[in-house]
Amino acid sequence: MKSDRHFPVKRLLALGALVGAGAYYFSREQNRRALDAKLAELGLKDAAHDVGESVTKGWEKTKEAAKDAGAVIADKAGEVKDAAAGGAQAAADKVKEVAGDVKDAVQGAADKAGDAAKDVAGTASDKAADVKAAAQDKAGDLKAAAQDKAAEIKADAQAKVADVKADAQKAANDVKSAARDAKNS
Repeated sequence: MKSDRHFPVKRLLALGALVGAGAYYFSREQNRRALDAKLAELGLKDAAHDVGESVTKGWEKTKEAAKDAGAVIADKAGEVKDAAAGGAQAAADKVKEVAGDVKDAVQGAADKAGDAAKDVAGTASDKAADVKAAAQDKAGDLKAAAQDKAAEIKADAQAKVADVKADAQKAANDVKSAARDAKNS
């Protein structure tokens, strides 16, 4: 007998374990401090904080818009219920009358949610640009430091080569001098 399950229990358990492990890891104080330090070192801490605040504000705007739309829908449903007491035709007329108001309330909530999402996306984009600029500055600093170090190493190598060349010339002169002295003696 084959059991056809439509709900992926194993995947759900694996995902739960993964989320739990992540939550445990990030909930430990030393890991949070290490993550904060690494974000600060990379110049991302402020950007991550700002994006997080933007997401929170966006969520609050969306929640408020949904709450407002829900209140309008509940109010209009009450009007339809009251009209239904007067008969089916009165209820049908009231439904037609309030349908526009409900549609406007839902559209307004959707627009507010869309605006909140755009705000979050704009903040994330701005912060990404800031981080990119900071990363480019840091890369430029690293490149300049690497070039300075390379020039220093090259100068040291040239000085060593000059010293070795001078020592070799002195040794060659000493050998020639010793050979002349030996020949003249």
